Amino acid sequence: MKLWDLYKDKQDFIEPSLERIKKACKYVGNPQKMFRSILVGGTNGKGSTCAFIERILREEGFKTGWFVSPHLLDERERWRIRGKPINEETLSYYVKDLKSIFERFNLTYFEACTLLAIKYFSDEGIDIGIFEVGMGGRWDATKVVNPETVILTNVGRDHTKWLGNTIEDIARDKLHLYVKGKPFIIGEFRYPIASLLNGSNDIIIGGYDFCCEGFVKRERTILSKYIFEEHELKNSPLGMWGKWQITNASLAITGALKTVNVKEENIKKGLERAKIEGRMEIIREKPLLMVDCAHNSHAISKVIKEVFKHFGKIHIVFSSLADKDWLSSLKIIRTYTEEIYLCKIKHNRAEKIENILREAKALGFKKIHVLDSSSDIPHINSDLLCVGSIYFIGDVKGMLKL
Repeated sequence: MKLWDLYKDKQDFIEPSLERIKKACKYVGNPQKMFRSILVGGTNGKGSTCAFIERILREEGFKTGWFVSPHLLDERERWRIRGKPINEETLSYYVKDLKSIFERFNLTYFEACTLLAIKYFSDEGIDIGIFEVGMGGRWDATKVVNPETVILTNVGRDHTKWLGNTIEDIARDKLHLYVKGKPFIIGEFRYPIASLLNGSNDIIIGGYDFCCEGFVKRERTILSKYIFEEHELKNSPLGMWGKWQITNASLAITGALKTVNVKEENIKKGLERAKIEGRMEIIREKPLLMVDCAHNSHAISKVIKEVFKHFGKIHIVFSSLADKDWLSSLKIIRTYTEEIYLCKIKHNRAEKIENILREAKALGFKKIHVLDSSSDIPHINSDLLCVGSIYFIGDVKGMLKL
């Protein structure tokens, strides 16, 4: 039994509060107190940063739990121990065991996912749990873990319906992840973060307190230098592609070092072996088929710029959910190319393809191709970059059975 099935059409219901998840955790004995936790929030890069941290800690010998959100192909991806998704039988057991508690406290789908992760990790006796924040920071259910270390990757425009229409409002919301007296590691110290933070010894800032350098050469990404306090790392290959992974890796190293003692050799192994699905993933080389779940204009701009730089101009395939700021993403894509593929996806929150098509025409795309489904993608004899909703990327990978 999947938790997804239990919630059916209520997966996307959101009601801001921390009280329900706190009461539910207390009711089952506060299992989050049985292990240490690291919490990773931010607009972009959360998943990759979590992947790097989890693998570094695993290489050091820790039994890791990893809570991922959202899933790409299979709901079981959300709950991982030592990198392996929960198996079907175990997931079914926890869904049935906790069902009455989900109902008693009227938990949302994401809150139920979080409670299941906490209980599963506690029962399995993990050493450290890595939790990826779902949205924002003010009332995200993952805050209930009371983390030892918090990472904020960056702040951009996303989830404006819930976090606010301005970048300042979104930043204020995400800064609620800060826990007094615990390390708070920030990847980008620029407006509006810089203007909203007060001085604190708990805050560790990328580019100030720790620094990194690196480069991308075709399919290879290298962290050439990392320095933090007495720690220095040189020439470390990364298991994930893209220039921004250099920053994500540096955040992960800093987060790991502020939480536990880690040997340099295990940091390097972790960085090279870390993987996460759907993040600048090359799933076919000739012709090139690359996928990335960049779903906002800031992320999409970074992805296209990086791909074009290293592989030349390739065709872009785009799709989106209706509650995303897909028009801004479409405008960004138009600045890079005059041709676009738009793909329909089967999801109850998917934006109607005719709405995206209308705006694409208004933006002046000279060539617009509309695909009925992701099953059309393998038959296109051109280099392709698929971006947009994580559900779209999951659809593409699922169709290719990858």
